[in-house]
Formats: sequence, C-alpha cells, structure tokens
Amino acid sequence: MKKIAMYVAFLSLVIAVNAQTVNVQSAMTDLKRGYLDKAKIAIDKACEHPDTKDDAKTWYYAGLIYTQIGDAATNPQSQYKKWKNLDPDWCDKAYNAALRCKKLDTKNEYANGNNNIFGYLGNEYYRRSIDEFNAGNYAEARKLSDDAIKMFNNSGNTEYANESYYIAGYACQMLNDNEGVKKYYGPLVRKPKVKEDFASKMPAIYRTMFHVYKDANDTVNVMKLANNYTKALPNDPNAQLLLADAYIWTGNPSKGISLAQKAIEMTKGTDAQPLVLCAAASVYEAAGDYDGAESLYKESAQLQPNQLTTNLGMGLMLYNRGVDKIKALNNPDLYTDDDNMALINKLTEEYKDLLSQAIPYLQNAIAYLDGLDEEHRAQNRSSLYNSLKALSNCYVRLDKYNEAKPIQDRILLMEKSN
Repeated sequence: MKKIAMYVAFLSLVIAVNAQTVNVQSAMTDLKRGYLDKAKIAIDKACEHPDTKDDAKTWYYAGLIYTQIGDAATNPQSQYKKWKNLDPDWCDKAYNAALRCKKLDTKNEYANGNNNIFGYLGNEYYRRSIDEFNAGNYAEARKLSDDAIKMFNNSGNTEYANESYYIAGYACQMLNDNEGVKKYYGPLVRKPKVKEDFASKMPAIYRTMFHVYKDANDTVNVMKLANNYTKALPNDPNAQLLLADAYIWTGNPSKGISLAQKAIEMTKGTDAQPLVLCAAASVYEAAGDYDGAESLYKESAQLQPNQLTTNLGMGLMLYNRGVDKIKALNNPDLYTDDDNMALINKLTEEYKDLLSQAIPYLQNAIAYLDGLDEEHRAQNRSSLYNSLKALSNCYVRLDKYNEAKPIQDRILLMEKSN
C-alpha cells in the first residue's frame, strides 16, 4: 500500500501558543520539549475544561499528541519511544479527537493537519487488519478494515481506503459472507477509473463479485458489473473474458465467443497469451464449442508446455463431457425401448473414450501440483483435490480399480486434514 506521507511531520509544525489557555499551552510546550507524558496529562485536562473543550484547536492538538503516543508505541525509531506504553488506547482516542476537531473547525483552520491525522490512523488500522487477516482472524480483520475505511474517508482522500475495502471484502470471502463481499467490493467495482497501483487486484475482485451476483441469479448486476470492468480497465483482456462469461450465461454464446477472441487478439505475442488462451477455451466450452475449446487449449500448450492451466482445463473438460454422457445413460426412459440399444452403446463408448482422454491430462496436472513448493501447493489445494477426484472417477468408471486405490487414499487424507 502506498505510504501516507505525513508521519514524521508533526513536530515540525509551528506551535502557536498565544491566546491559548494554560493547559493547551502546557501540552504543546511539553510535547516540543519531549515530555510526552506531561503533554498527555495537560491535553486531557484541556479536553475537559469548560474554556477549551469546545475549541477545535484543543482537539486538533489532542489528536496530534495521541498520534505521537502511537508513534512511540509502534515506531522503534520514535524520539518518544520510552513512552511506548503510555496509552494502549491511543488510536481510538486520537480518532475521536480528530472527529471532534472536524466538527468544531467550522472555518477549516486545522483541516489539513487534521486530515493527516486521519490518514495516519487509517494506516495504523490497515496495518492491524493485515496482521489479523494473516493470522486467520477474518472477522477481526473485517472490523479493523471497516475502522480504517472510516478514517481514510475522513482524511479527504478516499483513494487511501481502497486497500481496506479490499481486505474487508477478502475477509468476507473467507467467512462466506456474500452480503459483506458486496458491501466492501461494491464501492471498488463501481469506480469509473482504477488507479494504476491498485489495478492488479481488480480482476479477482470483479470475478468474485461476478460469481456472487451469478449465484444470486442477478442477471442485471452480472451484466452491469462486467460492462463496468471493460470501461474501468479497457486494456485488460480479463475484462473482455468476464463480459464473455456474462453473455454466455445470459444466453448469447456468439457474443461471448467474439469477446473471447478479442481478448486473444489483445495478448498476441505477449507472455499473457497462454493463460488467456486457456481462459478463452473455457468460454468456448461454456458455449458448447468443444472443438474450439480443445484447439485453444492445445495452442496454449504449444506456447507454454507442461503448464497447469492447459492440463487441468483439458482434463476437466473431457471428464465433464464424459460425465454428461453418463448422466444421459442414467435416464430410466432410455431403457424402456429396445430400439434405444444403439444409443446406449454409443453413449457408453463415448463416455469411456472421453474419460480415457482425460486421464493423461489429469495426471499431468497432478504431477505439476505435486512439484510445487509447500506454499504454492496450499494455494492450489482445491485444484489438486478436484483433479484427484476426477481422476479417481475416471479409473472407477473404466474399471481400473488398482489405479483408483492410491488416488482414493490421497483424497481421504486431504479430506481428513480439512
């Protein structure tokens, strides 16, 4: 996250003490001399004294002093580091002081400095939210992110809040809270433009929101979201691919395929093309053009051999097509007429052929995943599980029980470790 450039600027401010009551004067004098403990005592008195409790300047200096207490608590290089335990609630107190200053400062005399305090506090809550998220405390990460959003929005620069909206939305994903996902990702996907330093996160955000709306059968927002993506990031091929998915889902496969082709053209000759070809292949697959999908998967494999996406995509496509044939065979009406025997034999031959074709691709995908380091294996756990399940079912359906047994053992181990 881009740092907020204001943290060490506090003590360089000119401290005006004329026309101030004694407690405010004492607080700022003590702060300037390095007596943070005395400055806290004095400003606390000023915040309660009838002569100063309704003065914006009092609360601005209160926010300033409590932020310096926070710097002492969090910054080993702070000149006030010996006061690091002065007040564990410094962040909330600084925030409340800044809010009070903002309310009383009708002439905006302290707006710039007060906005810097809001920004500093937002960054602190953002830092805390990251720590909680990484520790797996997603509910707490969401709460802290929500606090950071309020502080950043009060700072006068709402762009600083983007990262906190992202963490809050991501935490909601981990908590399976789709309403929370919409609440926090919504402001991000509605932005007409995306800043360059945040653009890399947007494809995942748009796709997550796409599936949330899709699961809710919200056709209007699916299309609106996908169109917003292409407008906000017109040079991102992922935007064209998401819009392609939206058109296919709403019953316009030809439009979806044309958008997938546009994404391919946008990445021709670049390192991104192998993955875009695979994504476009999934669009063709969803449109029912399996030959077109296979052609794109193979083109991707030629550009980047032994990649996960091609093997997994091809393997699961062939497997799912085989499963569709099996489902057709499970229709009891098929067996009420002897004349259907030719169709039964045809469907049986087709599913066995498709599952046989799927096996080497699934094996390659599993081998690729097994070769990853521990961190990347963890990130791709669901892909490994799905590949193993599909491979096991292929073996069972083809009566290859000896081959299926070790795969089934791996699946059981994964399920027990969840």
